[in-house]
Amino acid sequence: MNRSTPAQIFHRLSTSAPPIPSGRLGGRAVVLGGSIAGLLAARVLTDHFDDVVIVEPDSLTDDAAPRHGVPQARQVHSLLPAGRVQLDRWYAGFSEELLAGGAGLATAQNTRVYYNDRLKVAVPGAEMVMSTRPFLESVLRRRALALPDVSVVRSRATALEITGQAVTGVRLDGDDRLAADLVVDATGRSSRIGRWLEEAGWPAPPLERMRVDINYTTALFHRDVADPEVAFCFATWGVGRTPPGVAPSVIDAVEGDRWIVMMGGFGADKPGRTPEDLRTICAKLPPPFPQASAGELLEPIVGYTQADSRRRDFRAVSRFPARLVVVGDAVASFNPIYGQGMSSAALHASCLSEYLTSRPDLDRPARTFFDLQRVIVDAAWQTSAGPDLALPHVESRDTLMSRIGGAYASMLIDGTITDVKLARRFSDVTFMQAHPSTLLDPAVAARTLALAAKRLIRPHRQGLGVR
Repeated sequence: MNRSTPAQIFHRLSTSAPPIPSGRLGGRAVVLGGSIAGLLAARVLTDHFDDVVIVEPDSLTDDAAPRHGVPQARQVHSLLPAGRVQLDRWYAGFSEELLAGGAGLATAQNTRVYYNDRLKVAVPGAEMVMSTRPFLESVLRRRALALPDVSVVRSRATALEITGQAVTGVRLDGDDRLAADLVVDATGRSSRIGRWLEEAGWPAPPLERMRVDINYTTALFHRDVADPEVAFCFATWGVGRTPPGVAPSVIDAVEGDRWIVMMGGFGADKPGRTPEDLRTICAKLPPPFPQASAGELLEPIVGYTQADSRRRDFRAVSRFPARLVVVGDAVASFNPIYGQGMSSAALHASCLSEYLTSRPDLDRPARTFFDLQRVIVDAAWQTSAGPDLALPHVESRDTLMSRIGGAYASMLIDGTITDVKLARRFSDVTFMQAHPSTLLDPAVAARTLALAAKRLIRPHRQGLGVR
């Protein structure tokens, strides 16, 4: 990799420009997993391999039903701007197809975000596509499986085939074998890549876990307004500020004239799982929470718990087989309340494209790919793990730097409530359109500190009787 800064690399990988074709690199590439990460990787691979085979135990049909392999499928999923750009890059017109199918579009005009009960300033240009995860996946599956060079083997991978220093294929259920010139692991959070490597005599990448203990309760209600004035609303509070009996909450207007309503809690805080529980919480929240939960409940309420955020460091192992890369949640999965999963997976596809377009020697480990991917993983980890470290049940080291960083982050977030410029810079990072280091740019820091100083001076002057 060149000596570009992480912010510059992040910006380059976030491009919407189609890649320049660089020719074929092999005959067959195998993708393990028909996840969003896997379907995006499959599209990238069609530019470089004659055949792309997706190995997936679930049935990859066109219907918008939750897959067994996606335990969080019924929860809230908003497509952040970064993910939308990449999905449109690889599957032209993808987001327009979602919108045509009834998905909602969260804009500055129809979005409300509340922090500590204060309405945050609207941010122009930061648009999200709102749909259920099964609907989004169904459109993506149909587009991916329509590609002429893509096929599916309905099976489960059980091991890697490694000959010499390179992966040469995968072993499947029933001891079937599938040869490959490149293998992409996209089997998700429960990936067995570490175990497979150890079984073949290779070191497993270290796995870092950070406890978050987040609990979700999600419901789908009928929506009787086709184009609601508020289509997306998010209410959250700083650590220790959440009112009793209330939880961090979000609603989306999604396809099928439905509201999806989600309540979240950390640690022992587990939102109730009955319509009455949800409506009681929503009644304490600003519009349109009460209205969204007042309609007919369309499906049983579902819960979801995630114990930790985790990431595997493939750059830390001294030995790694060639012709193997890993994408999506198999590399890193984050506290889902930040909504980074789909966009991270999409940016991993961009990393894979840049790596393959450079015409690498596939007989050497894909360290250049993992270097690129690490920029994306670190960015998402900083955005989610930083705030999570402030949670009272999360273990963290209290250092001078952590206290300074926490104080600055608090001032910055407070500034985004009223200041459009800061809010835009902040949303660029949280929506994965810019690297977190951009929030330390001198102009951003100066504006943050100036606004914080004004907030401190104003109450002091009022206390002296100054108007």
